[in-house]
Amino acid sequence: MNAPASIPTDTVHRPLFRAPEPAGAPGGLQQSHFRLMVVMMLFMLVTLAVALRLTQFAIFGNGEEARVAAPASARADIIDRNGVPLATTIQAWSIAINPQSVLGDKNELAHQLSLLIPEKSEADYRRILFSKKKFVFLKEEAVPALVARVHALGEPAIMELRVPERLYPQAALAGHLLGYSQMVADAKGKEELTGIGVERFFDKQLSAGQQVQLSIDTRVQAALESEIARRIAETSAAGGAGVILDVHTGEVMALASLPDINPNSHAHYSNVDMANKVTQSAFELGSTFKMLTFANAIEHGVLNDMSQTWDVTHVIQIGGHQIHDDEPMHRAITTPEVMTFSSNIGTAKIAELVGEDRIKAFFRELGFFDRTGIELRERGAPILPRDWGRSTIMTTAFGHGIAVTPLHLAQAYAALANGGIFHPATLVKRPPGEAVPSRRVISEATSARMRQLMRLVVLQGTGTNADAPGLRVGGKTGTAEKVVGGRYVKNANITVFSGAFPMEDPRYVLVVVMDDAKAIKAAPGIQSTYGFKTAGWMTAPLAKRVIRRVGPLLGVRPELNRDIDVSDLMPLILEKKVPGKNAYE
Repeated sequence: MNAPASIPTDTVHRPLFRAPEPAGAPGGLQQSHFRLMVVMMLFMLVTLAVALRLTQFAIFGNGEEARVAAPASARADIIDRNGVPLATTIQAWSIAINPQSVLGDKNELAHQLSLLIPEKSEADYRRILFSKKKFVFLKEEAVPALVARVHALGEPAIMELRVPERLYPQAALAGHLLGYSQMVADAKGKEELTGIGVERFFDKQLSAGQQVQLSIDTRVQAALESEIARRIAETSAAGGAGVILDVHTGEVMALASLPDINPNSHAHYSNVDMANKVTQSAFELGSTFKMLTFANAIEHGVLNDMSQTWDVTHVIQIGGHQIHDDEPMHRAITTPEVMTFSSNIGTAKIAELVGEDRIKAFFRELGFFDRTGIELRERGAPILPRDWGRSTIMTTAFGHGIAVTPLHLAQAYAALANGGIFHPATLVKRPPGEAVPSRRVISEATSARMRQLMRLVVLQGTGTNADAPGLRVGGKTGTAEKVVGGRYVKNANITVFSGAFPMEDPRYVLVVVMDDAKAIKAAPGIQSTYGFKTAGWMTAPLAKRVIRRVGPLLGVRPELNRDIDVSDLMPLILEKKVPGKNAYE
């Protein structure tokens, strides 16, 4: 509003104190300077008051006192390959108070707070309000309705704060994969970053507001997790794990480690709970390694005649140990039968012909001598033999005496199935047209033969319970005794199925693992395991369920009139494993 043009002299209030004017200075100019100084001082006082108020929010106290974080750019979202949010940041409410600024009756306020926020007693609130603290959180995660009720108390010392909070809208889905990230102060007050999963690995990008898009498909992830959880419940297993890879890009479509964790409440879990069984835990994966041995042998000409026979009628004695077959055969068996019958004796003889140097070199090419390069800090190192003597060459051929993570195995099987190209696994969605890191580990011809053998195992061998009609599944079962603290645990198995689909043109690899699954009797909707705890009964049925659910989601539709041609090998299979009569892997 503009001042009037003139002010009557009888309405002017003279100041009680007037600064002396310099000689010869006009009185009006000095008065203007004085008023300007007063305004500036008032402005400085207001600014100081605001600064003090802001400082109040950053003061640390003891016990329940906490600081309020300075405003920062919002942590970016994590989304799946289709844009579905997996982690996001919301503005949540918190309620705090400055006990030194309370104007009302502190005893009455303590009573009212105990009614509204009953996590503390009235006595607790009195201790807070009569303390010398300057900032105390009353409720760090408050719903808007509670904030409104507390605000209605009318106490100016109470502060309603908006604070950023990390939210995982899919709850426990992909919990081990997503993880968490936070700053934690040590005993000396020095802060350091801690956490697990994608949140921890991509902390800098997310903190800088850069969105991270994962290769995960939320629909496929949910199907994989629910089927593993279902099988754990049926078999009273200690846990389970699974991973699905795109064989041509190395993209992880789903990765599950159960029991799961909910990153919304990560503080409730122990370090054991946080372990990622797919990327961090190294297992002996049993007879799934036979496919690797065969690929190596075919590549180097050791197996160039599928009709070749192998005498498996006698155990192999090495020192004080024996290599034997779970189901002894009383005749020589063909090369495809060594695989379909999962003969340890036959595979050990083939590995001995391959030799130490070529076996070690092949394992190194498949990444078994190093941690995987997946975008997680939780990457377990393989456990390799100390001595690569004759016994080691034979036993590692069928997955004993060497331990790798399920992700290591998935990468290797992808190379066996996709034409012989190794692609490192990734959790980040690859942009269209981007060059995919790759290296050739076997020839296309060897890979073609391996696809046939994988399909034969599911059609005629130890993997028949994994056969999902129309989806052309191929793969291999594996059973090994569980190792705890460097010792084998009797009557506790790690059971595995590793395979690909559809086998005439593989697009995806699946590895599923069950930890100490128990034999089960028949029940409605549950097939009996006939007292057996081997992979053919534990993980092969799980693989079938998973593939039947995720196949259509991934664009692989059941087609009964399509399949890989195995006509040249089928006549060499003289017997078929019969479910219910064989304790096969």
